[in-house]
Amino acid sequence: MTNEVMNRNDLMRNFFNNDNWMNFPSLFEDNFMTDSALKTDIKENDHQYEVHVDMPDFEKKNIDINYQDNVLTVSGRRDSFNDHNDKDGDMIMSERQSGRFMRQYRLPAVDSNNITATYDNGVLQVTLPKLAKETETGHHIEIN
Repeated sequence: MTNEVMNRNDLMRNFFNNDNWMNFPSLFEDNFMTDSALKTDIKENDHQYEVHVDMPDFEKKNIDINYQDNVLTVSGRRDSFNDHNDKDGDMIMSERQSGRFMRQYRLPAVDSNNITATYDNGVLQVTLPKLAKETETGHHIEIN
């Protein structure tokens, strides 16, 4: 019994002590969709991060991007679909989602003044250049 309780406590501690909580929608938002709607690829090299987010059917004016405290936040609103009503009762399946969406990504050491973004064919691309690493030249210190 003790092991079961400890395992449950470890599971909860591990869950809340990592970045999983950042991908949860706000409990206070109406019609807020989970991150499963914003599929993402992130590439990294020595100079930058490149984030690609699938955002089909979003209007560019309804997409917001913010970088603060090492976290990139991508949010947006997709209005309901015109053909989504079912006045004739003939809808047999509906998977497309509308509403507000948000994802957050922890990307440290970014030069926030030079972040760029483009939106083309339903894909948002955000390029986040990394801060230049300071090179320590070092010097000899004499002991007096």
